[in-house]
Amino acid sequence: MDNITDYVRWVGGTDFEGRPFSRVDNIVLCQLSYLDLKDIPELNTEDGVMTLREAVSALTNLGLSIRKMAPDDSERFTALVKAAASSVRFGELYISSFIDVLNEEDSLQFSAMTFSSAPDGKWGFVAFRGTDSTIAGWKEDFMTSFQLTSSQLLAEEYLRSALDKYDTVTVGGHSKGGNLAVYSAAVLPDVLFARIDHIYTNDGPGFCPEVLSTELIKRVNPKTTRILPQFSVVGSVFAPDIDDSYIIKSDKQMADQHELCSWGIDHGDLLLAPEGIDPLAERINKGIDKWIFSVDINERKRFINAFFDSMGEDGTKTLEEFTAQGTKGWERILKVVLGDDEGFRLAAAALPDQMFLDGEGKKITRSKLIRQFRKSDLAKGLAMILSGLMIFLIPEEFLFVMVSILLLAATVISVTLTVKKMKKDNWNFQAHLVDATVSSVLLATTVITFVKEGALFVMASGIFAALLFACSYNGMARAKKTRSRKYAVVLIILSAVWAVSGIYILFAPENTLRVYMIIVGILAICDGLVRVIKAYRVRHRWFVK
Repeated sequence: MDNITDYVRWVGGTDFEGRPFSRVDNIVLCQLSYLDLKDIPELNTEDGVMTLREAVSALTNLGLSIRKMAPDDSERFTALVKAAASSVRFGELYISSFIDVLNEEDSLQFSAMTFSSAPDGKWGFVAFRGTDSTIAGWKEDFMTSFQLTSSQLLAEEYLRSALDKYDTVTVGGHSKGGNLAVYSAAVLPDVLFARIDHIYTNDGPGFCPEVLSTELIKRVNPKTTRILPQFSVVGSVFAPDIDDSYIIKSDKQMADQHELCSWGIDHGDLLLAPEGIDPLAERINKGIDKWIFSVDINERKRFINAFFDSMGEDGTKTLEEFTAQGTKGWERILKVVLGDDEGFRLAAAALPDQMFLDGEGKKITRSKLIRQFRKSDLAKGLAMILSGLMIFLIPEEFLFVMVSILLLAATVISVTLTVKKMKKDNWNFQAHLVDATVSSVLLATTVITFVKEGALFVMASGIFAALLFACSYNGMARAKKTRSRKYAVVLIILSAVWAVSGIYILFAPENTLRVYMIIVGILAICDGLVRVIKAYRVRHRWFVK
């Protein structure tokens, strides 16, 4: 499969007069906009202009490498930049109006540059860069779900300035840059909008209707081209309704298809994917959109701010720095997602609920009985004591029966729903590939569990270990929340025992089943008693208004 670097080598000897500007040229220039040019003094001035070839030579002369401002395939990017710089078609293009702004406090990450065949003011291509590896940049992406961002406002200002210099302008961008390209053109007054030649959004997200009127999208539609890879997630959030849209193949898998250098080219044009968007990507996209609309805009704002602020604690500024922290960084996020703030917990739980349960889980949690149970320590304590006593009383075989019934029920429900969906859609297997895959995995797991000796025990051990780890985490969260030092110490001890028991269950032999059932029963009763004592001391009642 050819890619855009192969395209550059193929058409590189022909300028734009010999071969008109194409949608593939747009992809090339949007990818080149990721080139880190901030260390070239000549370009970081108001009137700074140089060709792409001169810019790459300047980097070499400064002893700097060709660096891509994004956390993905830098080797391919380097090959593309070198091929483009040595070509007639791209190497002689002028780069001007380079800007690169990062402000962590305002969650602002913005970068753009303008390409032109000659600095004479006839035509320019404004390329907005997508998100780099900064946490501020990623936070700003999610902020588009509840407000206009600083980057969108800067993009409008930048495009207006470009129209002061050029007779006509083509504007494009990748990822967030695609969103900026559409927005900056959509809000222009008529007299300026008439001078926009074309707009390209390359796997760029759309706009939350609470933030930007859909009428503005209709306005830019006749002048806009939208290009997506098959596994598009970023570009399908708030998917803009653009008539001239294309889904193309990529030589990478899943989310890595977002990278422009992986996009397929066929004889100088897009390598189209007739089968359309990947079913799993479509499921994820629908779930994200449903999640956003299911969460109040103010809760959305609070959750996203808290989530990314937790990532940026301890001076962490980039995704690479966050990843290098290992579990420490993820612990900070878990404190937000599973912490004391009920709004955050509900917002976090809504995402998998919308993706996999179509929002049914939220209906259950909103029932009056569940809400009262969640508010009452006395009810939780009594439930834990009852569970502990039941574990003592039930025979070992019942544990296996219970796990078997749960697994079988999940499999039957999944297969039944999948068949119903496929039947409703005239047995279109491709459209329901994700559901069919999940059902197949469950079915295979069920068969193996019942047929293979010892498999049921392994399955039961894994389920109960997960429950014990969850109890351990819950105990630590309660310990952190309480003001009583004695109560906190008791909870910490209980949490430690829950965790050790979870590890024991994972590795314990089958003949110790009765032992760990006793352990779990004792822990459940102890945990329940602690809750009941606390509820009594604060005179907590079952019914809480």
